[in-house]
Amino acid sequence: MRARRSVRLSLVSLVWLASTSAAATTINGAALGSDLAGGTVTVTRFGGAMNTATFVAVGTGAAAVAVGSAAFRLDVSAGDTSLATWTLTNTDPSIILFNRITAVTIDLTLSALSLFDSGSLPSTFDSGTGVAGVTYSAGALIAASGELNPWSDASNLGDMYTATSITFTVGLVAGGTSSWTDDTDIIPEPATGALVGLGLALFGARRRR
Repeated sequence: MRARRSVRLSLVSLVWLASTSAAATTINGAALGSDLAGGTVTVTRFGGAMNTATFVAVGTGAAAVAVGSAAFRLDVSAGDTSLATWTLTNTDPSIILFNRITAVTIDLTLSALSLFDSGSLPSTFDSGTGVAGVTYSAGALIAASGELNPWSDASNLGDMYTATSITFTVGLVAGGTSSWTDDTDIIPEPATGALVGLGLALFGARRRR
């Protein structure tokens, strides 16, 4: 009887945890490059031509690769995105003027997990420090950068965005690169907390039996 009561309490705990997770969206400031998978990268070349690629996970990093005409790749090194190096490379070998990359936009809407943290205050709970736009590291110079499309969730206190845009001073010629640092956060999957709660509750009921 006591064991059955414990199992019933466990199920009640699961329902409560699931409803709590659905009602309040949380942020995790420790985000890996692999969490960018599904996000899209769009480059603009001199004259306005555009090309898009999708992030895929590469270990704990990520890469978005477009091949053929107007080829490029954006690599995010392994580990936490706030410590990673983001490197855009113009892999189209053509030396014509129109091959020069003048801008890049990164949209994480389809990643379903990741957001850009602008670092503005007030800061969304558990989002960490953040980076306004991007911080230039090496290669082709960055003229301007900034976040786009504020995250629509009520939890957002003004620093969470779904996209960011970068423009280059001169641009990336064939074989040229530009590197920077940025920060993304993740939205933990809502079922995770409920499943952990159920596991702990059932484990406790089993021990009492």
